[in-house]
Amino acid sequence: MGSKAKKRKEEKFKRALAKIIEKDTRDDTFDFATVTDVELSDDFKYADVYVDVIGDEEEKENSLEKFNDKEGFFRTNLAHQLNPRFTPELTFKLDRSLERFNRIEEILEKDEESRDKEDGR
Repeated sequence: MGSKAKKRKEEKFKRALAKIIEKDTRDDTFDFATVTDVELSDDFKYADVYVDVIGDEEEKENSLEKFNDKEGFFRTNLAHQLNPRFTPELTFKLDRSLERFNRIEEILEKDEESRDKEDGR
């Protein structure tokens, strides 16, 4: 299967998981979570599911633990919703890209401020 097909499948899984979180979970832990990305292995048997969770670091880690504890629930619902040939084993991971982006922005702003001071602005 080509990479375009793999990308389409990842996007389908991402949308389906987002829908499952929104409609099928009853735990408040999942209310402030967003599926940001899904990366399938080449054989489609494993998937890393990246989630963004609102809260402090402890809340994020607790949410991630619950996601991974409920992997079977998500996997079963995914199978019912999409009926894929293989339903991959899911590993949930925190998406840190927004945090990295904010940190880079902060560094760039500080650098710009220090340049402005050096230039006498």
